[in-house]
Amino acid sequence: MSTGERLQKFLARSGVASRRASERLIEEGRVKVNGRIVQELGTRVFPPKDRVEIGGKIVQPAEKTYLLLYKPKGVLTTLHDPQGRPTIKDLLPRLKGLFPVGRLDFASEGLLLVTNDGDLAQKLLHPKYQVPRTYEVKVEGIVSSKEMERLLQGILLEGFVVHPSKIILIRQGKNHCWLEVTVHEGRHHEVRRLMEAVGHPVVHLRRVQFGPLNLRGLRPGDIRHLTPKEIQRLLMLR
Repeated sequence: MSTGERLQKFLARSGVASRRASERLIEEGRVKVNGRIVQELGTRVFPPKDRVEIGGKIVQPAEKTYLLLYKPKGVLTTLHDPQGRPTIKDLLPRLKGLFPVGRLDFASEGLLLVTNDGDLAQKLLHPKYQVPRTYEVKVEGIVSSKEMERLLQGILLEGFVVHPSKIILIRQGKNHCWLEVTVHEGRHHEVRRLMEAVGHPVVHLRRVQFGPLNLRGLRPGDIRHLTPKEIQRLLMLR
């Protein structure tokens, strides 16, 4: 006999939001099941028998969409900005429930996974799965081998020891150098803060890889659907 599906998982699977964001919607009393507001996270639903609503609209599972976007600099990783600045929504097709998996800051560019699969997004961002993110980074000055070693050993940031899993010198100029930096946690401004901690502020940052996905063949602003093989590799990270 079916035991149903947790409400927050159903919302995430339907492309409403990530699992965590769906939990907040429930706790805030914004979700109705069969006409009744539900705020218990343990609530189970039996689709399609049960009617789930948010804001008066019935929630229905959406066909899963997985897109790879090369986010340009000067674009916010959000779907709406009160100040009217450019957002990734301006670059996306008009499909139901799309949202970015993680973030790239306004001044950064590079690979961004966009989907309506909230369940997968939640897992890809969870520290348990250690999904690698690789960046090409231009910094002020020349990073010495001693500074690289310090970075690999870990830097204390806001009470947490944070460190890249790999750091490689790509090339150097007179007053700057380019590095390839791989991290596994994706903390807020993590790479920028790590480089500032060793005295080398970031001049330019581009994410070139997220898990099995890379930017090959794309230019800023380009977007494409993931291949079946890429989708399968992401799902296998669960």
